[in-house]
Amino acid sequence: MVNFAAVALLTCALGVVASTDVHPMNAHDLVQFHKVSAPIPSASGQHALFTSSQYNIEKDVTTHSLWLLQLSQTPENEDAEDSIVLLSNTVTRDPVWLSPSVVAGLAPVDGVSQLWTADVASLLRNTSTVAVPEFHQLTSLPIDMFNLKCHATTSQCAFTAEVFDEDGGSLEGARKRKEAEAARKDTAMVFDELFVRHWDEYVIPGQRNNLFVMSYLIDDGNVKLSGKPVNVMSGHALETPVPKGGPASYDFSPDGKEIAFSSRVPKRTAAWNTRLDIYTVPTDASRDPRSVSRGKGAASHPVYSPDGLFLAWLEMEIPQHEADKNRVIVQNRETGKSKDITKHWDRSVSALAWTEDSKSLIATAEDKGHVRLFAVSVVPSNAWSEKLSRKHKPRRLVKKHSSTGVSVAGSTLFFSQSSGTHPAEIHTLDLKTALAVSTDDDDDDMGDEILPKKRTDMNGALLLRTLRSTPEEFWFRGAGKEPVMGWLYKPVGFSAHAGKYPVAFLIHGGPEGAWNDGWSDRWNPQIFAGAGYVVVVVNFHGSTGYGTKFTEAILKHWGDRPYKDLMNGLDHVISHYPFIDPSRIHGLGASYGGYMVNWLNSHTHRFRSLVTHDGIFDTRSAYFTTDELWFPESEFGGKPYDRSGPAPALYEKFNPARNVRRWSTPTLVIHGGLDFRLPITEGLAAFTALQRQGIPSKLMLFLDENHWVLKPANSLRWHKEVLDWVADWDEKPIWRDGVTRSDWMHIEEDDDKAEARVVEDVDQNWLTSDDSLLVQEADSNLSASA
Repeated sequence: MVNFAAVALLTCALGVVASTDVHPMNAHDLVQFHKVSAPIPSASGQHALFTSSQYNIEKDVTTHSLWLLQLSQTPENEDAEDSIVLLSNTVTRDPVWLSPSVVAGLAPVDGVSQLWTADVASLLRNTSTVAVPEFHQLTSLPIDMFNLKCHATTSQCAFTAEVFDEDGGSLEGARKRKEAEAARKDTAMVFDELFVRHWDEYVIPGQRNNLFVMSYLIDDGNVKLSGKPVNVMSGHALETPVPKGGPASYDFSPDGKEIAFSSRVPKRTAAWNTRLDIYTVPTDASRDPRSVSRGKGAASHPVYSPDGLFLAWLEMEIPQHEADKNRVIVQNRETGKSKDITKHWDRSVSALAWTEDSKSLIATAEDKGHVRLFAVSVVPSNAWSEKLSRKHKPRRLVKKHSSTGVSVAGSTLFFSQSSGTHPAEIHTLDLKTALAVSTDDDDDDMGDEILPKKRTDMNGALLLRTLRSTPEEFWFRGAGKEPVMGWLYKPVGFSAHAGKYPVAFLIHGGPEGAWNDGWSDRWNPQIFAGAGYVVVVVNFHGSTGYGTKFTEAILKHWGDRPYKDLMNGLDHVISHYPFIDPSRIHGLGASYGGYMVNWLNSHTHRFRSLVTHDGIFDTRSAYFTTDELWFPESEFGGKPYDRSGPAPALYEKFNPARNVRRWSTPTLVIHGGLDFRLPITEGLAAFTALQRQGIPSKLMLFLDENHWVLKPANSLRWHKEVLDWVADWDEKPIWRDGVTRSDWMHIEEDDDKAEARVVEDVDQNWLTSDDSLLVQEADSNLSASA
């Protein structure tokens, strides 16, 4: 049970009034849900800090809040009430514990983020206290600080800041340089290496994220700094985090004497190389940073074991391949020996946290449409030197939904969990009990699974007002006759006697991504189900969570294997769900999904309308304008101008621009003006191809958005235009003008000629005996649904 009085007060203050208006979930509901962060537990495990944000539609304002969660309910005391207390609506970034009773976080002062602290001792003793604790400004730095982490035992905090190599990485030097830049009369930017821009920003030459460490003193709840922040990376051309990374890029050692961090290797090849190394450095900067990893791919998420013996991190092996399997590497800090403890586990780990006894790592990993929690033993029952065997398997702790943001305090595992029907809320799991009953990863039945305990219900009142659809899992045979999984959402208010329903066929991006049993603020299937559509999504070849071979099957096969999966998936649901109207199917996708929509427009007539968002129109031009060159070079096997190898022919073979003569389906094109991953010219080109051929089409631009639509008001407009477009063409007669049978025959001949030029270096017999378990699983699922 949870005391949500504070939540109710805030809900009313934001203008979200309790209502009896129960309705199918819509975009207005979606933007008003609280976005709850991952929990930051105290050392005792009895409390946790977390943040939330909520949008007010009428005021067009998003309120950010910092909360304190007290865990009163325990296995020994099930009747106790947990409590949640509002701490601040201003200090809401990067909350941390400075001591068992002092908390801190970041908030701006004159436009520059600073560290603020508050004594919450009295609140911890009595959470019914009405008074909100007072925060006091601790730092007065000249530039913004980011990615705050603190080590309470040794009274140290670390943070990152954007500084310049030429100034020795000093904070003051960065301030002066930025002021000088602002005072310049010209606006020229001069580059002599890539990146020029990244994600949604232009890169400032010479500027890097550096890591700083500072000490503090606490006296009776009052905090003051002890000395100045020290740049522990100065003069080495390193940076952490790499752009768009976060606090998980570094970690304090248990004794507070060392920090491990992930950094790009200092080379001019950054734009076409994914390599990141793990470095360690003393917190007093008494020696230079030292690389401890040996991989050629990206190494990330370093975490020290509580006993200080081990350092673990995630590591990819293949350079350039950003979707390579994340292996768990554990290094013995005394001997320097490292091991891949997930060598025989065919899943890619996304986050790590140590158990209190340093014997296991808690890992999150996508697995067959879920993001599950696993326990991985670090030291086998024999010795550290024992060779790992196939019996050294992870054990599943939480089977369903999507669990992220893991951390451990004592015997309690803290994490956030969402599902296809519920936004993220904070949950806990008693590790002692869960580890005692956990089973090997290949045991789908899970035995006596211990269900996690839900600790917050920030969105409970809002959810009571909305009707949602429960996703149903289905399996079918895709490319290579391999089993492929999808989800189906029935329309809200579904009735088997209401006739046939139209389909919203959503295609995910990545392409190495997946539709999981989790919540999303963008492309949420519930919005389309609430609008009366059957929602069908397919995790085609290239999707994550089904093993390395399945994910890598899309490499050099962008337009064939996924296309086969998508078409077979549609055929499957049409044949197995009689309430689907096969003449009213609408295809929608973003990023790779947008690419695939452009591809579908020239390869099938089965869609009544299409929506392509920030998708590739021309694979060749996209190569030369994107920011991260490693991605197309990995996906297509090289550069479009290579003199040998398959890449040039593959860019041509799977290029939507080559087939625009076959386009004939009404299409809504959407693009973000700040999308530097796939620049706006891709959307403009697609719209030009449609308009010039007289195909019904619209173009919607968000000049202030990047690859994603993030601003709530823009999200509302996005959903309105998309749903109006689909609804409009769902009611109109099918439009198929301008493409003759002769056109199709000639274009198909062109396809055959281009395909003949491709040098295939992929074994066509790519379904091996290792996939037999998946095949058997698919057969049983298909038999059950027949």
